[in-house]
Formats: sequence, structure tokens, C-alpha cells
Amino acid sequence: MRIYFYLIEFIVTIILVLFYYKFIETKSIKKFTKNNIPTDLKLFIYTQKVNLKKITYKKLMRIVALTNAIDIGIAVVLTNVSDSFIIKLCIAVPSVVGLLLISYYLVGAILKMKGLTTDES
Repeated sequence: MRIYFYLIEFIVTIILVLFYYKFIETKSIKKFTKNNIPTDLKLFIYTQKVNLKKITYKKLMRIVALTNAIDIGIAVVLTNVSDSFIIKLCIAVPSVVGLLLISYYLVGAILKMKGLTTDES
């Protein structure tokens, strides 16, 4: 029975984060340019060396938003292991950072396989 609670919590968290990106984070952006994109998208473009001539900012923002939503959903479920606030904090911070690094790397590898990154090698 507890697994259903975690599954529902995971799905609700993903939906809430996606709504945040849709209605708050990108609402004021009428046209995506290099100067007015969110910081997490800038970080993703810089770390994964995405070729912006082959993919649009809007499509890339959807990919990053979904990746972040899944990462935050997993982190929320992981933090519910304990009832102590200190332990939750000790679990949340490393898990969010680790999940973001791993997921950005995996998404970057997928984009590289599709030829959407600039290869320097």
C-alpha cells in the first residue's frame, strides 16, 4: 500500500514541477534568445555543448524541464525515507545534485547520438 503513496507522490511532484516551468519559469519569455533563457538551460547548454543551430531553445527547454521534474520527483520520494528533518536534508541535497549531474550527462549522451551537440574530438 505504501508503494502506491510513493508512486502518486512522484507523479504529482512531476506534474507540479512541469506546471512551474510552464506557467512561471517561461511565462515571461516571449522569444527564447541567448540572453533571456533560464539559468538551468544555460547550464545544460554549456555543460553538454549543445549545437543551437540544430535544435531550438523551446524544444531544449522542454527536455530540461522534464529531466528536472523527474529528478525532483525522485529526490522527493527518496527524502520520505526518514521522518527527521536533518536526515531529509542530508539525503535531499546530495541526491538532487547527483541526479542532476547523472541525468544531464545521460540526456547529453542521447543528444550526442542524435548529432545535436558540437563534437570537439
